[in-house]
Amino acid sequence: MSKVIFLDVDGTLCNYEGVIPESAKQAIKQARKNGHKVYICTGRSRAEVYQEIWDIGLDGMIGGNGSYVEDQSKSVYHKKLSETEERAVVDWLHERGLEFFLGSYQDYLDARETFSDLKAGTWGGKYEEALFGDLGVKGIDKANAIDVLLEHLNAKKADTIAFGDAKVDIPMFEYCEQSVCLGNGGDEAKKAADMLTQAVDDDGLASAFYKLGLI
Repeated sequence: MSKVIFLDVDGTLCNYEGVIPESAKQAIKQARKNGHKVYICTGRSRAEVYQEIWDIGLDGMIGGNGSYVEDQSKSVYHKKLSETEERAVVDWLHERGLEFFLGSYQDYLDARETFSDLKAGTWGGKYEEALFGDLGVKGIDKANAIDVLLEHLNAKKADTIAFGDAKVDIPMFEYCEQSVCLGNGGDEAKKAADMLTQAVDDDGLASAFYKLGLI
């Protein structure tokens, strides 16, 4: 039976230097040849998904940790911050001399307190070292977006498999029928997953695809 597969990007599909193992590319290609659908499910925006990822061959993406859904190059859902919210965030960042990187974990804590009406996240390093931060629409996560996509596809939750490595992936772990955490993942993500595999650099994604009968 065909599955709908959701792949986190950083720490799952690629390592934290952006390198995608060749085994992962081949596993995805073979899984799609076998009739499965494959979507990346990432905190990245569409503009941050570099061409090498698309060149693997994908059915679409979930971006912004659930705020954007795309199927076959067509947007089916997009939840945005208001212009007022965007300006407030940008001004706050400039005041602190921040851009994409966090200066410290305290920056994330302060962002969460300052923008309590938004959803604050931190991510970007091995074992969830806090290198980056993001602010998004409250009440949105990867699970919400998967639900939207499944309705669009007229697909069943029973046929879903999620792959990830971080706390932000836990909602999709809990939502999907099966969940897999990479060996380089954080402890909370590992505990929430149904299955553990090797680290991304140790061909963990391809190994899990094989064990689950996707390839």
